[in-house]
Amino acid sequence: MLTDLHLQKYLQGMLSDKESKELEAILEKNPEMRAKLESLKNQSEVLGKPAWQRIHLERSSRRGSRTRYTTLLPALLMLVVVLMVAQHWFARPGENSTFTMSGGNGAGVELLYNSKSGWRYLDADYKGSDSLTFSVRIPGAFHVAVAAVYGNGPDAEVFMAWPDSPDRLYDQKSAKPVFLPAYRPQGPKGAQPDGAPALGQGAAFASGPASIPPSQIVVFYDDAPLPELNTSRILDLLASHGNERGGLDFQYQVFSAGR
Repeated sequence: MLTDLHLQKYLQGMLSDKESKELEAILEKNPEMRAKLESLKNQSEVLGKPAWQRIHLERSSRRGSRTRYTTLLPALLMLVVVLMVAQHWFARPGENSTFTMSGGNGAGVELLYNSKSGWRYLDADYKGSDSLTFSVRIPGAFHVAVAAVYGNGPDAEVFMAWPDSPDRLYDQKSAKPVFLPAYRPQGPKGAQPDGAPALGQGAAFASGPASIPPSQIVVFYDDAPLPELNTSRILDLLASHGNERGGLDFQYQVFSAGR
């Protein structure tokens, strides 16, 4: 038989879940007990917020917290995974790629290569035989040149993959060129592609799987025609990190292969 003490324990949340369910089943069939329960609820309101309400709200809050943890935590983990994947595919060069931005006085031009999945920033899948292009990120129109450096130090060889021309300007909306810096520094000097002269000595050009990627790629840009960029000028620029006497009149960015 249900007593007032039993009902009071129910209101105070002192019964187990099983006992509470059994009591609720009895209350559904017994209007007299439901009225008594309601009377006990009203009596507890004299002290402000009823004890039964405080306890049941706390119990609901705890259940809600478990629900939030079980539903929101997996969702947050999934979001982190999606953001990591998105960063790998869409992060700027130098943030997640094999070729990192290692120097220069500018940051307005992006360098991309033609991968199997389309154009993307330089990463571990980039090969020396892959085509390159660039994208202008800042307002304005610029002359752009791209040089590929093979080797390190004063004996490195330089290949101007995309030379500047007085009549070529690029902005954020203009179509960008596609060029191939495939070059293998070996043997006697070989034939040179039109518009992309080799600046180093002993250069042989090659395409296909045997081509090796450069150790550095340098992008030059300015709103005026670029100055002559020969091998010694580019190697001096890399060695001095741009600290030439009198400064520089153009912008450049250095992308170096990871070790």
